[in-house]
Order: sequence, then C-alpha cells, then structure tokens
Amino acid sequence: MIPTRSTHVAAYVAIMAVLISLTSGCWNRREIETLGFVMAIGLDESPSGRIQLTVQFAKPGALAGGTEAAGRSEKPFWVSTVEGDTVFECFRHLGSVSTKRPYLQHNRFIIFGDELLKNKGLMPVIDFFNRDAEARLASQVLAVKGATAREYLQAEFEGASLPSEGEQGMLLYLETALGTISPLTFRELEDRMGSEGIEPIAVGVEVVPLKPDTSIKGELTREEVKSTARLGGTAVFKGDYLVGWLDEYETRGLNWILGKVKSTLMVFPQPGFEDRLATIEILRSTGNFKVEVRDDSIVASIHVDTIGNLGEVQEPVDFVKQPETWGQFEKGLEAAIKQEIMQTVTKLQALGADAIGFGQDIFRRKPKDWANIRGHWDDLFPTVKIHVQVKAKLRTPGMVLKSVKTR
Repeated sequence: MIPTRSTHVAAYVAIMAVLISLTSGCWNRREIETLGFVMAIGLDESPSGRIQLTVQFAKPGALAGGTEAAGRSEKPFWVSTVEGDTVFECFRHLGSVSTKRPYLQHNRFIIFGDELLKNKGLMPVIDFFNRDAEARLASQVLAVKGATAREYLQAEFEGASLPSEGEQGMLLYLETALGTISPLTFRELEDRMGSEGIEPIAVGVEVVPLKPDTSIKGELTREEVKSTARLGGTAVFKGDYLVGWLDEYETRGLNWILGKVKSTLMVFPQPGFEDRLATIEILRSTGNFKVEVRDDSIVASIHVDTIGNLGEVQEPVDFVKQPETWGQFEKGLEAAIKQEIMQTVTKLQALGADAIGFGQDIFRRKPKDWANIRGHWDDLFPTVKIHVQVKAKLRTPGMVLKSVKTR
C-alpha cells in the first residue's frame, strides 16, 4: 500500500502527541500555594549548643488585604524556629513546624545572633547559602548585639507591613542620609573573609522591647507592636569570630576612610562659642588611603575631601561683617571629621581587627612587602601610624548671611 498524504499527517500528529505527553509539566514543579516566601533568615546557637534557625515568612494573602474585608487585620507574616546540627538539616526540619516549603529567592536578610558569632563563628553556618541554588547572595547581612536573631525577627516596625520592608527602608535612610551604617551583602562578607589583609564586618542591630512579652508565636492578628529594632553601628570580626562593635559615629569614621559617606550631618562646637553647636549638611564626600611600609614603621595616609552647607548655628553669626568666620567653620568641620576617623582607627587597632583594609592595600600595591609581613600582620596592625588630611569646603550658608538677633 502506497502511503497517502493523510497517512503522513496522521503519523506526524501521533508522534507529536507522544512527545507532548512526555515533555508536558515539570518533574520538580512547585505550586505557588505550597511555597512559604522567606523574607529573613536568622541563625543562633541554641541552649543545647546546636544551630537554631529562625525563618520569617510572608503571608501574601494578608499583604493583599484580603482579610480586611472580613473585619480583622491578619498579621502579614509568621515566624518559625527549628534546631539541627547543620543549617541544611534545620531547613529540612522546617517541614515539621510549617505547612509551607521555604522558598529563598525573595530573602532580603541573613541575621546572626550575638552568641553564635562569639562561640561558633561564621564558618559553620555559611556554606549552605553558597551551595543552595535558591539562596540569594545579595541578601544583606546583619549582626544582633546582645540578643538572638530569633528575638530580632520578632520585632516589627510601625508603618511597615513586613518587618523586612521596615528594615530595608531604615538601611537605605541610614546609608544615604546619615552614613552611620556600612551595608554589606552576603557575597561581600565572604569576599572580605577570603581576602588578604582585611577583616569582615556586618551591620549592627539591637532589639528594643516595647512590651514585656515579645513573643509573637501563634498570633494570628496583632493590635500593637510589642518590640521593634534599632539599626546602626557595625559588628567587627577577626577571622570569622565577632570581636567587637563600632558605634554609629565610629562607623561613620570608617565610611569616611572608605569613601562611603554619601550625605550626613556633622555637629561640632560653633567657632567662637564653644558652648554652642553648629550643624553642617554634607553634600558630597570622597575618601581614600595609602599604606607605606618603611624600614622602621608602617604609615597609613588617609585623605578625605568633602563639600557641605551650613545648616544651623545656635549663636547668631554675621558673615557679612565677619567673613573670616566662614573659614573657621570649614576648619571646625575638618577637625570634627578627623576626630571621628582617629576614633575609629584607634578602636579597630585596640580590637586588633583590620576592618579598613590597610593590609589589603599593601597586598595589592606592594605584594613583596606583604609577603614579608603577612605572617605577623596581627601584631603590626595596632602599631600602624596614622596621618589624616581632611579638606572641607562650605558651599552656602543656607538662606541667610546674617542670623536673627534679639535686641
């Protein structure tokens, strides 16, 4: 029998039907209603010495306002905590306390508790995030001062539906308007850990209790925030262990050196009136440093250039009659910035942690010098001599040249 055109068409359709049946669907398909969208991950050392994992999940339905019509305000997230010997095991154990499978691609924060960082360090708890395909290396790294990550993940922020949204907004503001934090992603944290001559850091956070009972476990709705959090300062590591903290001003000193101050306010004694204060708004700033290895010492030269506006004085000033005062304000600003920088370097040298990267500068520019001192850099870093040069320029005195005076 000679095949006809219709026979060829029928065979083609049959083959396509078989192929479609074989390729339709996905072997590891996950329906969206089965996923728990992870917004923040917390890691602690449990009382028994194991790893404690706390995960903050978003409730998409509550965020969409679906329960508002029913006359009640459902809390738009929930928190689950489990223990295990490894981070991977902890994630598997989440299935015993949560009906949703954790989905990590929306995660914004990886948070480490104080005791974990002091006792176990970072190394036992970070490998999972490199190997898991869903983990976001762009997640921000936070370290909790004087509390656990679990306690921190129970905090909320007024005006933000999700705590992660409140944290993100505060981080952005503190970075761009005050310069009192030094944000670091998980990838950047690991880069510091694996680099020569520089130590890791992380954004510091603290839990601020508003009510005696800060637990939100099992709550479906909430009428008021029971605890919130304060962001600011920096956790300083040596290797992968936490060794100390920089406060907000010391963190800004670090940012001056690294050229990361985008905008901030500097408050210092008003020239000519030491019991009064002047406030300068920083508009732009650059910072850099160079380290030289000499025969008898190691010298770090730090240079900062900044431009600002006069924002406020507490004692009336007349720049028309006293134009020399303008230069005095610039000198006062330079002294205030230099003081913050020196305070930061002194603190880091006392901790023995080169979070600035003086050693890294030597490694990159003078690898032969670094090869000679690498083995005892921990002893040399506290002895590095510091030269700071700050050049400040004020652009305008605001809307007035002459302050209002009483008669």
